[in-house]
Amino acid sequence: MRFSVDIGSELELKLYQAVLLYRNDHGNRVMATVHGVVQKETDGAPLLGAGQLFSTATLRELTKQLGTSCPAEFLPENVVARTPELIAWWTAAGIRPMFFRNGSELASVSGKLFPHPALLFVVRNGALFVRALPMSERPQAGTKLAAAPYWNIDGGGAVCAGTMRTPKSLAVDSIPAWQQAFFQSEFTHPGGAGRLTRRKGGTAALWKSLVGKKTFPRSTLIEKEPLHEYLRKLEGAQR
Repeated sequence: MRFSVDIGSELELKLYQAVLLYRNDHGNRVMATVHGVVQKETDGAPLLGAGQLFSTATLRELTKQLGTSCPAEFLPENVVARTPELIAWWTAAGIRPMFFRNGSELASVSGKLFPHPALLFVVRNGALFVRALPMSERPQAGTKLAAAPYWNIDGGGAVCAGTMRTPKSLAVDSIPAWQQAFFQSEFTHPGGAGRLTRRKGGTAALWKSLVGKKTFPRSTLIEKEPLHEYLRKLEGAQR
């Protein structure tokens, strides 16, 4: 009896270890054991060897082998949070150009300069999320975020990448490329997930009114959840 996984013509993975999880009836206590796998001499069927408690060191080694470890990096001031699957950072309010699809409601103002609010960017598993910040300063765990009033963004802050050329890396040095991919991409359509701004007429009216202005009107932002809740929600999302 053969137990293996073929994931390519030149690579075969064989079963050599198993992790067993245990919990009590209430589900509030959990433990794990790791077992070597041996084969029966008669038919080659796999058998679990003696188990050992699954330690922090074992978990660390396993994550390293799976490629999910997070290398040591120097974190600049703009980085808010970092895990192996997620990186979050903020940008100050500023003046930037925006580009809109030809034929869209905002095509006439494409390429012009607009004031932008301070923003929180989050990349998780290759997906980009954006929220607006109420103040142009580093957010704290309890800082209330706001909906980012941009096209191509849904109510949860997820960016529709479309043809956006996004980096493959989640490293700190990829942050400028992620920001460039967002700001220099073509905004094509409203997100279609409810209101993202208090401005009468929605996001199209908002950006039309901001052409050439110096300051983004924070009074148009719609308040959302605190920063720590938003990051926890993204960490728990299945993507």
